[in-house]
Amino acid sequence: MNIIKNYYKILGVNHESSEREIKKAYYRLSFIYHPDKNGNEVVFNEITEAYDVLCNLDIRKDYDKRSRFGKDYDEIQELFSVDFEFDWDKHNLNYENFKKNDILDIIKSVDESFDGNLEFERWVVCNDCQGTGKDLKSKIQIKDESGTIIGLFDSEDGCDFCEGTGKDYMDGRCGFCNGQGKVGAANCQKCRGEKRILGNQKVSKIKLTGNITRIKSMGHFSKTGETGDLIIKKETI
Repeated sequence: MNIIKNYYKILGVNHESSEREIKKAYYRLSFIYHPDKNGNEVVFNEITEAYDVLCNLDIRKDYDKRSRFGKDYDEIQELFSVDFEFDWDKHNLNYENFKKNDILDIIKSVDESFDGNLEFERWVVCNDCQGTGKDLKSKIQIKDESGTIIGLFDSEDGCDFCEGTGKDYMDGRCGFCNGQGKVGAANCQKCRGEKRILGNQKVSKIKLTGNITRIKSMGHFSKTGETGDLIIKKETI
């Protein structure tokens, strides 16, 4: 049990949810995120941990008293169990950043009125820098040991370390240009070095294939080049 985690939020339940409702929420999420179904193992482990805590009566009681996210949170008891300097706001921000940056699948819920059109936020590769995070139109400065500039090249001329091949001397990926064969002297002005940008995505003529519809490679683009899926859940009233 980790009292700094909001297990209720992870499962999408509340303090009044029964054991049956918690199990139902867990099974629904595990169906999406289970590694055997090409889901996200990190998220699956999180929801499993939350399920184990909230479905054990004794552990749940302890969690509800000791965690600030619990139903019967006791601030006095927390003073004896956690560091006085623990930054809850920072923890919550880190958790939100984790979801934003590391969870690649996008989950959208629809109902019976769904007409096949969907609009959502999505991280996509930055075309200006081709996903390198570098300003490909900037200049490369080559300096000697004293810091004096001895060469100035267009980034399109190629990486000076691998001579544009993208490989190091052992035929591995060049660590200086990250295998791109070229490297700018500054971060990309559009994505600010993030390699991707966040924008609105519109998809039309979607045909649902059941209660769960997965559209491959329509999720977030990661900084390492992977792409998640768009998962559409059909909610029944």
